[in-house]
Amino acid sequence: MKPLLFSHPSQTARLGRWALLVPLLAFLCGPVACRDDDPDDPGPDGGTQLVDAGTGEDAGTDAGTGEDAGTDADAGTDGGVACTPSGWVDTPPDLGVLQDTSLDVLVRLRAVPGLTVQENPNGVNVPAGYRLFLLRYNQPSDHAHPECQRFEQRATLLHKADTSPMVLSTSGYNVSTGTGRSEPTQLLSANQLAVEHRFFPPSIPSPADWSHLTIRQSADDFHRLTQALKPLYTGKWVSTGGSKGGETVVFFRRFYPDDVDATVAYVAPIAKRNDERFVTFQDSVGGDAQLACRERLWAFQREVLSRRENMLTLLKSYAQAQEPQLTYSQLGYELALEHGAIETYFAFWQYDAASRCAQNIPDTTATDQELFDAMDQQVGMSSFADEGLRNYAAYYYQAAVELGWPQPYDKHLGSLIHFPDTDTGEVYSPPGIPYVFRPQAMPDVQDWVSNHGQRLMFIYGSHDPWTAAAYVLGNAQDSYLYSVAGGNHTSRISQLPADQQAAAKATLNRWMGLAPLKRAPKVVLSEEPPVFGPHVPPRLREASRN
Repeated sequence: MKPLLFSHPSQTARLGRWALLVPLLAFLCGPVACRDDDPDDPGPDGGTQLVDAGTGEDAGTDAGTGEDAGTDADAGTDGGVACTPSGWVDTPPDLGVLQDTSLDVLVRLRAVPGLTVQENPNGVNVPAGYRLFLLRYNQPSDHAHPECQRFEQRATLLHKADTSPMVLSTSGYNVSTGTGRSEPTQLLSANQLAVEHRFFPPSIPSPADWSHLTIRQSADDFHRLTQALKPLYTGKWVSTGGSKGGETVVFFRRFYPDDVDATVAYVAPIAKRNDERFVTFQDSVGGDAQLACRERLWAFQREVLSRRENMLTLLKSYAQAQEPQLTYSQLGYELALEHGAIETYFAFWQYDAASRCAQNIPDTTATDQELFDAMDQQVGMSSFADEGLRNYAAYYYQAAVELGWPQPYDKHLGSLIHFPDTDTGEVYSPPGIPYVFRPQAMPDVQDWVSNHGQRLMFIYGSHDPWTAAAYVLGNAQDSYLYSVAGGNHTSRISQLPADQQAAAKATLNRWMGLAPLKRAPKVVLSEEPPVFGPHVPPRLREASRN
């Protein structure tokens, strides 16, 4: 699935002649019963609750309901839950130490209750004027029951000055322990706190109760960490993130609108379950000007799938040649190949450019190896392997539970598709983990943006398929939406036309209480944090994700 969402038809009646999916269904459901997949009859909880699959002390006993949507005060948990007390006791901070600016910042950080701090433990080169700290912050697995299980959430801090603006950044996935600075950090010459999302290792409880992976619990994580560090960092705060990170910081604002002063969200979708808007968008992406590229991609997909047996042979050889060798036991080779072909179209528009269409997408006379290599370069065929799925298990679970996913774009391929409607969040969700989709979670966030949002800025790319699910500003106050013409999923403020760039930068400075600058600091996109996501093309991946 895309670097942001996937599913499978959980009713065997829908399988028909696609009998190869039956073992997949059994493997995915494991010891639990697959839920009713009828969107027109969600039942009292938005779907049939799955029974406990043994994922932690109380996994799946209260995965939330459609009505609850994970947004109520109990963070989607049972008020009477039993647990083994963790022994953790929250202690009040010593504000005398935290606010004593005569002390070194390392001393003050180590005085924050629950915070473990190391200064540049890996000895990396740090940008001039900054100090780098690796943080681990003690968090409740379930914020409604902080006396129960705890875990450590990883973050990095680039410290510049106590009173400078603070950029709260997240990828929505892992956090890089390097010194990458987001665009707002560079524009503001700001401090940066980059936070790992819960359930992405090592920021994961053990054992993991997946029912605690909700947008509300994540917002609670950010709230506690923000409040813990605000006594040290007294300047204005702005939250930011791209893609799933952009979603995450908007969710945080929905539940804690005053924790930060403003939000800049890049290419952030707000999708529905099996969202048909993505199909409409992909049908005509780029308009008449890009028809030739769309047709070239469609022809490429048909050619790959028409050579199915040869492609399967190449996929198996590819798996054996990797170190360590890849396995495809969760999806199987057939499904992995088919989804790779389907995803190539989405991935091209997400991360590539129409100007490189002929260069990067072979025509139908290409050899088998050339076709396979092009598909691998666009989607990374290793991302469909078991290890690739495990690395983003938390994302796939969130897609199946709250975030939603694009409706598969495969109808134009007709009978070449053997497993239609399977490129979805539910198929990729971790096997054996109970879940139920909460249909009100995303509409609740969009409603907040439209009716209560303030100081929000959204940046999209006009060719990026995720723009199909862009936020709607509605009545949001002092809020702005910009689109980079021809831009993809890496669209930034610095890629806007000069007048829009100037307006966006002036707004950001105003939000942060900074005087307008005659010349804004230059943004170097290569200095941003690495890109995370399940189908990030190999050319954009960082060699190490430590």
